[in-house]
Amino acid sequence: MPRRSSDVDDHRVTGLRNRLEPAARVVPDLGLWACLVLPWITGVVPFWVHLAYIFVALSAFDRPENRRVAARVAVVAGVGGTALLVVPADAGAPIQDLLEIPALGALALLFAAFARRRTRTEQDILRDRTRLARLIDGIPLAVIAFDGEARVATWNSCAELLFGWRAEEVIGRSNPIVTADQRDESNELFARIATGERLRGVEVTRRARDGSTLELALYSAPIGGEGALVLYDDIRERKRAERERDQAQHRFRELIEALPLVTYIDHVDEHATNVYTSPQVVDLLGWRLGDWQDDPHFFEKLLHPDDRERVMGEVVQANEGTGLFDSEYRLRHQDGHYVWVRDRSAILDDGGSEEPSARGFLLDITQQKRLEAQLLQSQKMDALGQFAGGIAHDFNNLLTGIGGYADLAAGATEPESVVARCLDGIRTAAGEAASLTSRLLAFSRRNVPERALVDVNAIVREAASLLERLVRADLRVNLELAPTLPAVAADLAQLKQVVLNLALNARDAMTDGGTLTIETSHVADSVVLRVRDTGVGMDAATRSRALEPFFTTKPEGQGTGLGLSVVYGVIDALGGRLSIDSAVGLGTIVEIALPASEGIVGEADEPERAAPAGGAGRVLVVEDRDVVRNLARDVLESSGFDVVAVAGGREALAAFAADAPFNLLLTDVVMPEMSGPELAHQLRGDRPALPVLYMSGYTDDVLDPHELSHEATAFLRKPFGNADLIAAVHSVLDGRGNHANGGLPAPRAEPRYV
Repeated sequence: MPRRSSDVDDHRVTGLRNRLEPAARVVPDLGLWACLVLPWITGVVPFWVHLAYIFVALSAFDRPENRRVAARVAVVAGVGGTALLVVPADAGAPIQDLLEIPALGALALLFAAFARRRTRTEQDILRDRTRLARLIDGIPLAVIAFDGEARVATWNSCAELLFGWRAEEVIGRSNPIVTADQRDESNELFARIATGERLRGVEVTRRARDGSTLELALYSAPIGGEGALVLYDDIRERKRAERERDQAQHRFRELIEALPLVTYIDHVDEHATNVYTSPQVVDLLGWRLGDWQDDPHFFEKLLHPDDRERVMGEVVQANEGTGLFDSEYRLRHQDGHYVWVRDRSAILDDGGSEEPSARGFLLDITQQKRLEAQLLQSQKMDALGQFAGGIAHDFNNLLTGIGGYADLAAGATEPESVVARCLDGIRTAAGEAASLTSRLLAFSRRNVPERALVDVNAIVREAASLLERLVRADLRVNLELAPTLPAVAADLAQLKQVVLNLALNARDAMTDGGTLTIETSHVADSVVLRVRDTGVGMDAATRSRALEPFFTTKPEGQGTGLGLSVVYGVIDALGGRLSIDSAVGLGTIVEIALPASEGIVGEADEPERAAPAGGAGRVLVVEDRDVVRNLARDVLESSGFDVVAVAGGREALAAFAADAPFNLLLTDVVMPEMSGPELAHQLRGDRPALPVLYMSGYTDDVLDPHELSHEATAFLRKPFGNADLIAAVHSVLDGRGNHANGGLPAPRAEPRYV
């Protein structure tokens, strides 16, 4: 085991004492005896007696047997003094001098007492030094004491183990653990200690004997202004743990900040005062991170007014109850709009080390809410469309009966009679009602678009007349129409809806009044329709989303976001193009370009012709509505056909099997129990070439386009006129069917009741 510095000191002291002890015992005794004998020989008493005082002092300070020495001195002095009393007077020794000799004994005892006290003090100091050395050696830190010249004075066993040098190798030398590049730092620290500064936990790096680098925490205190006591704590394990902790925290922070949500820590109080919020909140809401900690009421202030009372109540309830919080609400973005978030948190207690806190996350669900609103709106629109389509379907059946019977009645009256004029009015009203149902079906998207050559100027004028009743008094409508304009092939009802949607959007953009201008022009091979307003305009972000379905800038509940998307769908289907030019504060221009047609408006309509004088053949009429079924039977029978009319598919199958073969199946498309296509498919199982004429107000996805591609198949749209019915029947029976039009219903503008 290596020796300590204190052991070295004790060894030196003990060796010196052992060498001096024999001399210390012999020399004083011999000197004292000589001083007491020489007065007999020389007769000079004072000199030798005074010299004896010196040897008494030397004997008294001898250790550790000073008591025995003092006793010997006292005996010798007593014997010698008594003997000197008999010295002849002629020896020249005054009696008072001789009397000093017995006093030597008392003086020896006095010196012995002082020597005893000194011996005890030295022993106490030695014990204290030994105890202190053991205490320093027992400190679980490397302890190094330096003298005023920064040389090592003490080097404990922990220092030996930590640095690798033994005590005798470094005591009296400069500190070996300081490298050349660390010398300036070490001198600076020693200078600070020398001024009386106490260092606490100063982190330094030092070198061990094997060359390894040690990470240490330094503690120091000055020693009487002539040195310093320095303790070194090995903090390598702590530093390694700190680095691992920092790395784990860094990885955790990176993970937290990479999540597509905002994490937070709040105090458990009624205001949900924020402690920490992850940086994603800046991207989500725009507010800087400090805003959340600076104002204890910041969260409450950002809540949407309609959500504030509910959410803060849920916060209080969670704090007082289970500690679980799950809510959806809106927070105000820095730019003023609101963001939907889902907030989930739980109250966690760190075992008493900190106050309980609510820890959770915010997830942006704005898009989800928008999709939910769009789905709800779509469902509402679909329900409304179904309702409108159902009304239109039933209304078409009624209009078919009204117009058809008006035709039959008109054929039995005088042309110029009052009854004829009344019937003509009925047929005109039925035609206008048919146009209305066509629009309802277009709204419900259950109609098959009917393309015909239309005049865009006429559509704009009609829309302008309607707008006069829809715009406010502070809006002015200008029409700048080209004098001559080619026709375009389009669905009349759809194109009217396009113009009306654009005009209404322009109206809504001019909240403070303005001018709405609708222009038409002929550019190259296109008919251009331009709708311009002087409203608020759109920024680039709004302009880029203007055509998205359900996107709207109007307040919640005031717009569906379908206007421009429907316009775009119609124009795209017609082979046209749509562009938007807008800037904030400068209004908006929507421009539509449609392919021009060389035809003349109205030429797509079939020429008026009278019903054929007569017909031949058996027709099976299948229609669940009595008025239409009876009308079809009466019209066809009046034209010479043999007609069997039934109300449904099962009756039709029975009639088809019981009676003579039929030449034509005239059937409604949508019927209870069995649809028209299902009936035709069963009947054609026995007679594949059976001619079929479908009639319906809308197909409702029941009529497969493949059905209409059959050579002996045609489609007749309700409401239809009597002439239309007879013409369609003859067309199918003559083998012309509907295949020439690609399986789509023959185009027409309005039903003809003649």
